[in-house]
Amino acid sequence: MNINQNINKLLLALKQKGQVYKINTFRFYSDKAQKYVTKYQLLELIRIPKINKVTKKEEIEEKYAEVLKTYKNIELMTFLAEEYKFIVSEEGSEANGG
Repeated sequence: MNINQNINKLLLALKQKGQVYKINTFRFYSDKAQKYVTKYQLLELIRIPKINKVTKKEEIEEKYAEVLKTYKNIELMTFLAEEYKFIVSEEGSEANGG
């Protein structure tokens, strides 16, 4: 299985746990490296409760906040795997009463 498949599986698993991420990729020519490189930007969905001034009802505003910037997709995969491990361990500690 390649890295991109692992990243997609981790994104799906995190989404099922309530964490929504988006990945932006940018390709550009690097004079320093003398080749085209890819920059990865990982964004996390943040939901912010707000009061609508007209209707006076609570609404949820959704924004994306940058979590990680990297040039290596292996770093991206490692970050997502660590996030997944953290969420699963938190669920385990809550189930054990702690």
